[in-house]
Amino acid sequence: MATDIRTEALTAAGAILLLSSLIALLIQPPLQILLLLWRSLLAVAALMLALQARRLNTRNAMVLYIDALILIAIEVFLLFSPPDLVISPPDLGASFSYRLLAPSAAFIAGVLMLKDAINMLYGFGAEAREVLAFTLIRGSAVLAILILGGIFSVILYNGIGAISIEFLTEPHRNLGQEGGIATCIEGTMWLVLGAMLVSAPLGIGAGIYLNEYSRSHTLNRLITISISCLNGVPSVVYGLFGLAFLVSTVGISLLAGSVILGLMNLPTIILTTQEALKSVPDSLREGSVALGATKWQTIMRIVIPSALPGILTGLIIGVARAAGETAPIMWTAVTFTPVYVDKVYGVIPDVYQPVNNLCYHLLQLIYFLGAWDVEKRAWGTALVLMGLVLAMNFLAIVVRNHYRKKVRW
Repeated sequence: MATDIRTEALTAAGAILLLSSLIALLIQPPLQILLLLWRSLLAVAALMLALQARRLNTRNAMVLYIDALILIAIEVFLLFSPPDLVISPPDLGASFSYRLLAPSAAFIAGVLMLKDAINMLYGFGAEAREVLAFTLIRGSAVLAILILGGIFSVILYNGIGAISIEFLTEPHRNLGQEGGIATCIEGTMWLVLGAMLVSAPLGIGAGIYLNEYSRSHTLNRLITISISCLNGVPSVVYGLFGLAFLVSTVGISLLAGSVILGLMNLPTIILTTQEALKSVPDSLREGSVALGATKWQTIMRIVIPSALPGILTGLIIGVARAAGETAPIMWTAVTFTPVYVDKVYGVIPDVYQPVNNLCYHLLQLIYFLGAWDVEKRAWGTALVLMGLVLAMNFLAIVVRNHYRKKVRW
């Protein structure tokens, strides 16, 4: 019974340490109250581990004693380290302040406490190791969600005050200190649309050819390796390519930016299209051909509709990437001067003019921090950019799920 109580108490203390340290890392509230909580939990946990170690064999007891000493060392660090502590390793070129070190130490302590609680509950055996592995996997997923939620919460908290009708419907003025981001939203939408018009037909077509028509295994492998290598090329290299080969021809323009973003998206769309087509059972192809359909009819009416959810997944990734890139377009497509996109017949954009972009606008506002009063508008721009990317992804996911429900095999 005492062991069960200690295990439950250790689990609760570890969970509290993990959650509170994550909050401290992401939101950065005042640490005074949290430090009192952390030191209390560490002292109690170290005592419980020492008491539990007395009941175990030498090997398992040694594990608990070592963890108890680590918890005591972390408590001593939290108790005696000054709040203005800064550690700057000479060869690293970075500085770590107390506001980062203290929550990080508490997070490590929380992980140790949960690990020991699992070992105490399952007897330090194979079952305990299995439960610990699955707990780490689940914890990694929860941690990723919490980090994403924390980032979004910080942006929302700092940027919601800048959101207004004027901010969303007017162009910026006075170096971004006044006005809004209407031209940036418009330019971003046209760039994303142009990139998808370039990359979607080429990427899907290439994926169909490689999976359905090409019969040379060596050629397929060579092309796939080349595409994978292109997928890892830094985005700034695409920007330099566009500056060298496109800007000299069409100038800094919507067309140049759309082509560069489209080329960046090509590897992702090709690879996801290939994988989606491979997931379609060969029995569907064979049944269609047996009924008298040609290869093209089989691909268009059987294979592509069945693979459409996977193909749309690649397009979703492409949309998010095109909306969030800065380096490829800063030399090829954008300008900080507020400019609306001219339209031919009120619909077709003038592809030979430069445009505004949310990412580039945010970058410029960050450059102006400290010199001009633009911090609030920078947070607002970041919030709109994140909301725009999430909205486009949500719409694409809804469309993908709609077609996924129609897939039957």
